Amino acid sequence: MKRIYNILAALILTIAVQAQTLNVVTNGTTYQFPASQAGEMNYSDGTTLSIMGKIFTVSDITKMYIDGTEVNSNKVNIVYDDTSANVFVAGNIASYVNASVSGSHVTISQTNTEDIDGDEITYVLSGASTNGSMTLDGSYKCTVSLAGITLTNPNGAAITINNKKRIQLSVKKDTENTLTDCSNGSQKACIYSKGQLQLQGNGTLNVTGNTAHAIKSGDYISVKNLTLNILSAVKDGISCNKYFQMKSGNVTIKAVGDDGIQADLESDNDTTAETDGHEDENSGNLYVEDGTLSITIPTTAAGGKCLKAEGLARIAGGMLTLTANGKVDTSDSTDPSYTAAIKGTNVTINEGTITIQVAGAAGRGISADNTITTNGGTITITNSGAPTTISSDVKGAKGLKALNMALNAGIINITMSGNASKAIRCGDGTQSTSGGGGGWPGGGMGGSTKWTNVKGTYTQGLSDGTGPTLTIRQNGSTYSSSSAKGIKAICAVTIYGGETDVYTKSSGGEGLESKTSVDIQGGKHYFQCYDDCINSAGKIFFNGGVTVCYSNGNDAVDSNAGTTGAITIGNGVAFAYTTKGSPEEGFDCDNNSYIQITGTGIGISAGGSQGGGGGGGGRPGPGGGGTSSGNTISNAKQGYAFVTSSISYKTGTYYTLADASGNNLVTYSFAAACSSSLALITAKGMVKGSTYSVKSSTTEPTDATTAWHGLYLGSSHKGTTSVVNNITAQ
Repeated sequence: MKRIYNILAALILTIAVQAQTLNVVTNGTTYQFPASQAGEMNYSDGTTLSIMGKIFTVSDITKMYIDGTEVNSNKVNIVYDDTSANVFVAGNIASYVNASVSGSHVTISQTNTEDIDGDEITYVLSGASTNGSMTLDGSYKCTVSLAGITLTNPNGAAITINNKKRIQLSVKKDTENTLTDCSNGSQKACIYSKGQLQLQGNGTLNVTGNTAHAIKSGDYISVKNLTLNILSAVKDGISCNKYFQMKSGNVTIKAVGDDGIQADLESDNDTTAETDGHEDENSGNLYVEDGTLSITIPTTAAGGKCLKAEGLARIAGGMLTLTANGKVDTSDSTDPSYTAAIKGTNVTINEGTITIQVAGAAGRGISADNTITTNGGTITITNSGAPTTISSDVKGAKGLKALNMALNAGIINITMSGNASKAIRCGDGTQSTSGGGGGWPGGGMGGSTKWTNVKGTYTQGLSDGTGPTLTIRQNGSTYSSSSAKGIKAICAVTIYGGETDVYTKSSGGEGLESKTSVDIQGGKHYFQCYDDCINSAGKIFFNGGVTVCYSNGNDAVDSNAGTTGAITIGNGVAFAYTTKGSPEEGFDCDNNSYIQITGTGIGISAGGSQGGGGGGGGRPGPGGGGTSSGNTISNAKQGYAFVTSSISYKTGTYYTLADASGNNLVTYSFAAACSSSLALITAKGMVKGSTYSVKSSTTEPTDATTAWHGLYLGSSHKGTTSVVNNITAQ
């Protein structure tokens, strides 16, 4: 014992004179005490040594030496060297840190402290081991810094943080770090934290989760600056409670067995909405604010989502590339789960560039239990998901799917190629079908379908006439009894503004279908569809905006309301034509007397006449004929005419409706040759009893204030060749 005392005395004298560092090694850990900080060291009862508040049992000390090592306060350095690990603890925090080392497995216990010297403890990991790990216990905020570490634990997690406080997992600049856990273990993730986990730094972190998740937190997770690569995970790439927030950085996630990123509610705390600064938030929300995010769900992932939020999923910026190739999860036969790029109770897109590829059966681009809202950004969805049948019910792929749809702004491009798919699907209700059988050329399957208890809303654009640019390309066909659609809404559809361009390719492919009603109040819209461009079980209103509908296999605009006002021309402009021929019409509402003209808009239609002269004849199912005396509109606010003579409209030709003085009321042209035997014509300035004519020219108007898919408004263009003369307005 006297010998130990003499050694200590000599060491104390040396560090005091030479201002070096005293290193005390115990349990595989080196505690480093700079001379400038060491102060008085107490050697008590021959059994303990106290340095800077750290009490050592003398018999546990395996080595003491002095060197010139520069010690950084508040730092714990953990250096892995294959089968061993060395831990170095700065003297100023020695009393708060207990470390034990077994081979390359390091366990740290940090006692609860206030900030030390205005900072918190930082654990710096470097080196490499194929059989190592780091476990951190404690109850105070700290930082784990990855400074070039390659670590594999063949028996559990690579990093386990049992501290429930905020942990910064910082990836040092210009370093590459790779963490891998074991297969078939009991760990929750390769990187697991009970508390709040902030992933940050300017380096690269690669993570593989061979048992469950790659990264898991019992609290929130945030991402900032770093490059994070989830190479694979048996379950989620990133899983957390309360909320997930990506502020910036580059994140790539692939080869997962479930979701790319999943944010859940924390069940032990009360649920909150989004809070100021996310303080005490437990929302289950998922926020992407900036950065680059790439997630791929493989074909083996049942019901896998790229981004999944139990609450709101909100994209406010960044570049997202999301690929959903997963299969259908039918583990719960009453509630199958489909692969999706983004899934949340609500989904809001404010900004950002989002590119989505979906190939999984009946897969979804963006899906919300409640509401999808777009306020900006660019969304591109390419969905090739094939249909699937579950419990005799055909399920097709969806581009956007929600109970409520609020497409306020942004650029939205959706391309669908799967049969029975819907580019946009919203609303819900109770469906019942009666009758059936039969059908008609280019029409539906016969029978009558009714929806009750309808829920949901579809709105597009804002009341000031602004809105999104929505482009839909529907290349799918009918599968079984389910048709491919551009927009299918069980609920009412209200379009306030923006621009719409919808194309459908095959039989049954309607552009916009509502089981309730359609009200267009503003914007510019073009539908080129094989089937009906616009179809509604209820009324269709053109109260504003400019709408052009071109069908090559069915009616252009079809209302099955069966009552006065089924199709209403208000102050909007509607140009509707079909090249199918009889009995398909430009405007079909069972009986042309059901049409109403309540404003000073423009209505131009061209197509066949059911039964030859006003919607007579009829056909099985919805949309069946009216009466031959149905070409009279009651209480029309302006003049109109039904032209029942045969007109052969040609492409490359511009047709002008003019008054007796030759004043241009509207000019229009056709995308394909159209043979019309029934045409409605009404325009602002038409007066009952006055005479009008249609003349053609091969010169395109150049002075139109609005030119939209063959419709020219505000032009002084004049036709040169007579097409129809002496049209007397009613």
